[in-house]
Amino acid sequence: MEVDLYLQQGDIQLAKEHLFDMAARVNKKRAFLFVSKVLGKHIPVHPVKPLIVSGLLAMAYVKEQTGETPLIQDSLVEALKTDDHANLTETYDALKKEKLSSGERPIVIGFAETATALGHGVFDVLEGASYIHTTRERLFHLDPTLVFEEEHSHATDQLCYAEEELLQTNRPIILVDDEVTTGRTNINIIRDLHAKFPRNTYTILSILDWRTEEHEAALHQLQEELGIHITSLSLLKGQMVFRGKTLDEPIYSYEVHEHEERPNLSFHSLCSFFQSVPYSPRDVTDTTGHAPYIYETGRFGLNTEDSVVIDKAVYQAGLKLKQERKGKQTLCLGTGELMYVPMRVAAHMGEGVLFHSTTRSPIHPVPSEGYAVKNGFTFASPEDDRIQHYVYNIPRDVYDDVFVFFEKKVSHDALLPLVHLFAERKVKHVHIVTLSDGVKVNG
Repeated sequence: MEVDLYLQQGDIQLAKEHLFDMAARVNKKRAFLFVSKVLGKHIPVHPVKPLIVSGLLAMAYVKEQTGETPLIQDSLVEALKTDDHANLTETYDALKKEKLSSGERPIVIGFAETATALGHGVFDVLEGASYIHTTRERLFHLDPTLVFEEEHSHATDQLCYAEEELLQTNRPIILVDDEVTTGRTNINIIRDLHAKFPRNTYTILSILDWRTEEHEAALHQLQEELGIHITSLSLLKGQMVFRGKTLDEPIYSYEVHEHEERPNLSFHSLCSFFQSVPYSPRDVTDTTGHAPYIYETGRFGLNTEDSVVIDKAVYQAGLKLKQERKGKQTLCLGTGELMYVPMRVAAHMGEGVLFHSTTRSPIHPVPSEGYAVKNGFTFASPEDDRIQHYVYNIPRDVYDDVFVFFEKKVSHDALLPLVHLFAERKVKHVHIVTLSDGVKVNG
């Protein structure tokens, strides 16, 4: 495979090297992946970096609306280029103290699964904003407010369970994704939104924007057709030319082998810090006692007042888990859509903590310099064994301990593949962290 990139210089002084590397997908529809170095999905990062990126996207929106650039922007950019714990933490603390005002009260929608935390971080620093993230979870006795397709994705169905009262306004909507390649996902959700809850203004925020002139024309045509205004903003914009063949089938073994020598396994509940909600997965027939989700993720909608409560919860939860650390190098691993809350918790667990997340997307690993994904492993999701998850870039003999975060409770048997994975990677201590007080869903 060969990809030629043609980059445009933006207002923010961030280069390709600061934002992404590349890897091959195992996907007939999309041959390759821009693997973000600042998102906390496939590559481990300091847990504050993705939150700072969200701040930069929020600032791009504020500048578009008001014409003013927040004074803190340059310090965010410089912090993003470093791995210095004190610098990153101090910069994020300064960002949190400075609510950004756009003059309106936007509704922020983050796309599952990769941009759930990215969108939440944008909402978190915008004055008067509300937040909802899309999901691939189908819920019992709850009909989605929006349904649309993410056509290139490994799992295409996107659902949104926002309260209709939230969307039955003319408040501007901000759509947040890590990358815009064709813009079709945004067109799909705008069509569904506008058919049900028409309004005047939509903004698309992304870290990367690779749309061609043809793709941009399609979005302009949608504006004309619906009589609306759509703005697209990104940290890095350019175009690409791909040559080669897609990887339709895996040519890499993601299999996790069993190990007799296993890491120490401990369980921690954070349910006292978070609010469980009375919803259940669609396939659960007996919903008595089931509360596997928490309110603070944003899956069911959040308002500005919720940010203060979440700040307190993640701080206290982080201090609790900090006391459980067994060494100097720690990995905090989110699962699927569950990224923002564990990321914020990890940020309060001290120095030497990195964060990233499992994913549904199969990516082809290559152990060579400059390639974004060095290794990969697959396992059935401990929360739902019908869903295959992947995790990438777990080095051997690096982490003293790993904290794996789940929203739902999981059984010991369902965790065994992950236990064997970390045994193979020479991790001595594995901590299983659950956020909800509901009973386990399966296993």
